[in-house]
Amino acid sequence: MTHCTQEESLVINGFNSVHLSRAKSKKSNKISGGISVFVKSNLKAGVKFLEHKTNDYIWLKLCSTFFSTTEDIYLCFIYNPPSNSSYTQSLDEEIFDLLETDIEKYSKSGSIILAGDLNSRTGTKQPDFIEGDNRNGVNQIFNNFDPDINVPVRYSMDETISSRGKFLNDICIETGLRILNGRTTGDSIGQLTCYTPNGCSVVDYFIVSENLLSKVCFFKVHNLLGDLSDHCQISVLLNIHCKIKGDTCQTQMSLKSYKWNENSTELFQEALSSGSMQQKI
Repeated sequence: MTHCTQEESLVINGFNSVHLSRAKSKKSNKISGGISVFVKSNLKAGVKFLEHKTNDYIWLKLCSTFFSTTEDIYLCFIYNPPSNSSYTQSLDEEIFDLLETDIEKYSKSGSIILAGDLNSRTGTKQPDFIEGDNRNGVNQIFNNFDPDINVPVRYSMDETISSRGKFLNDICIETGLRILNGRTTGDSIGQLTCYTPNGCSVVDYFIVSENLLSKVCFFKVHNLLGDLSDHCQISVLLNIHCKIKGDTCQTQMSLKSYKWNENSTELFQEALSSGSMQQKI
């Protein structure tokens, strides 16, 4: 989220960016928030920014031909303001209603990834999928029916479930999306993502189509940088590869552990001082 105008928006060398800003607040005459998305310039050819109905979220299409995926991936970055905010109260349509309509539309053409601050506390008592789902008793006319797979149990350090959280869980069930927080390598306990004077919560998520779960290498909630934000950065790594100007770029699985021996210290120091590593550093 950003409160910058288009002219003040951050520019990063080697990245293309899109900035969405809300209208100025009538009381303060300041930008009331927005979203900035940065895409590495060498990936630009495979990323298409799509039309959006509101400046509270933005859709990108990751083209299957560029990223060598079986189908296009539709990635949505979203900021859903608190339900009691004056901005939310002024909206003609609920952001979740608009989002659900888009999810249904794009799901027909590819897989879905949602990311951002949804201001929704989903707890753990209400699942985001149908437990024990199967095709038993399903009429043959519903040949396209795909039962929910048994995904790992989702844990969370925030056990509270809000009305928005219930709605988000319902959206996941209806559209085949799954929350990564608390059930993915890198975040097995559902780390808190937001720290405020009123308390701590999990409101920032990565949520993916069920068929993308096998592509997720890890999901991580980073340490809080309180001087910058009261929210933690969240990140995800997908196991895909793409061709960039004849070269193949492929994500790599992170090692779960390292075995050290008496030569490891010297080898580690040599690796750090190598030319290729110095460039990366």
